[in-house]
Amino acid sequence: MMDEAIRFYCGIGERQWNHHPVAPGAYACVSPVYGNSTETKQVNRVVVPDTTLVLQDSGAFSDGPGQRLTFKEALQRQERHAEQFGYAGQLEGRASYDVLIDEMWPEDEHGVYGRVKRRWSENQAEEAVEQTIQAARYLHEHRNGVACVLSAQGVSARQYLRCAERILPYFQDGDLFGLGGFCITGKQPAQMMPVFRETVYTLLPFLGRERVKRVHIWGVCYAPALAELLWLCDQWNIQLSTDSIGPSVRPAQGRWGYAEWRDRTYRRVNEESGIRRPVRGYDGSPVFIQDALGIHRAEHVRQVRLWLSNFRSTRHYPQDEPQWLTRPRQLSFVF
Repeated sequence: MMDEAIRFYCGIGERQWNHHPVAPGAYACVSPVYGNSTETKQVNRVVVPDTTLVLQDSGAFSDGPGQRLTFKEALQRQERHAEQFGYAGQLEGRASYDVLIDEMWPEDEHGVYGRVKRRWSENQAEEAVEQTIQAARYLHEHRNGVACVLSAQGVSARQYLRCAERILPYFQDGDLFGLGGFCITGKQPAQMMPVFRETVYTLLPFLGRERVKRVHIWGVCYAPALAELLWLCDQWNIQLSTDSIGPSVRPAQGRWGYAEWRDRTYRRVNEESGIRRPVRGYDGSPVFIQDALGIHRAEHVRQVRLWLSNFRSTRHYPQDEPQWLTRPRQLSFVF
């Protein structure tokens, strides 16, 4: 895996991609449920190709007020989903049922709770961190033959490190350490990058000293954050991965590429044809594919995986010690 700079797990939330087979590639991430409100939450009905390995999310991000499960119920939901949709034998790891501290559930005038990306305060997050630690403990005690993705949460570097210190005793060989709470970084970089840096530059040396070998950051494709995290992982011989459903849906939204290979001239394919036209590859080269939205989605996923796999050769990866380490600063542990 060290030949891959960053392993990419493509999120799956459909049974087909615009009349074409779902094509996430070698690695996918699957949640048992999805939905942005208590009214729209539903079972995630998926098709997982037989050759695809799966990181199974817990579905915690879709459990709004009054819907949160016990740890036992959450694990049973994961196990039922894997059996029902035929990927139980393809699991590479199963995520603990953490409490997300970068999302809130305000109530609208109809009494429906909707999920929004909004960071908690450090005091608000204390109970979430405790629940996250207990979730890791429960999954560790009920592995049932599957490796664990034991996720941590925290609003400040200090709180995050304290959470990690209490989770690490539950680690076994083959487990992944899950970095939760940063999926809003790309949407709010000015707000999030300072606390992200404080956290990972504090956390990764600890994980390295504790001989953690794999780190998975949930839901982040933001290049500046991935670059510094990858550099840190490389210093400690830690393998890095991430996941997102975004790469599979961007072409359906009329969007193509990330960061330096984003193509603002790209237009959604609305009518399928046999015509082959070029799209931009992660390295800037033209890639000729059929004019079919499902095929465009599959190719975009492939290009994202290549981009992340070769991330050390991009302009984002620090060639020297990152500037954050050399600049005078005052740590602000309260976010």
